[in-house]
Amino acid sequence: MDPIVEVLESTMAVQDPYIVTHQQRVAQISLAVAREMGLEEQKISNLEMAARLHDFGKISVPIGILSKPGKLSVPEMAIIKGHPVTGADMLKQLTVPAYTFLTIMQHHERINGAGYPFGLSGEDILLEARILGVADVVEAIAFPRPYRTSLGIETALGEISQNKGVLYDTSVVNAFTKLYSGNMFGNFFCCKSFFS
Repeated sequence: MDPIVEVLESTMAVQDPYIVTHQQRVAQISLAVAREMGLEEQKISNLEMAARLHDFGKISVPIGILSKPGKLSVPEMAIIKGHPVTGADMLKQLTVPAYTFLTIMQHHERINGAGYPFGLSGEDILLEARILGVADVVEAIAFPRPYRTSLGIETALGEISQNKGVLYDTSVVNAFTKLYSGNMFGNFFCCKSFFS
């Protein structure tokens, strides 16, 4: 991985070590799905960088909001919803393809237009962002958060299956489900990496 990404991860870890671990797991899930879907290597490389930095904008969010148990207030949620654009804006000096920044900005967009920050829908959302969005949700549900324990991989599978074609891209969900059903993730969801 690019040393710049490692430096940025180290910077983020000072505020919140959880975010870095989360981003690394999301990257692993994203790359497995992208390969299963046959994305070309350049797109996979761009997706890896976007996944490893997709929550970089949270560096500007107060830790009290990031780790708050329970429901966020409307103003707190507005701050959280700004993190994709904030992150892409802070990273714009990096020499990477524009698609990397767009992927970061779009990773919370949803197929039916209910996502943020732009309310994009369907194929207006980059495929890489649709992959990243599913990986992000799966990781967030299947692994512990700073404010709660893991809800489990079965809950994550239920979420993406129930909302396939509504919130999440059908082909991305199908690729993830195929990988999981074929045990291609090995012990990953038991907190072990499936990459050696």
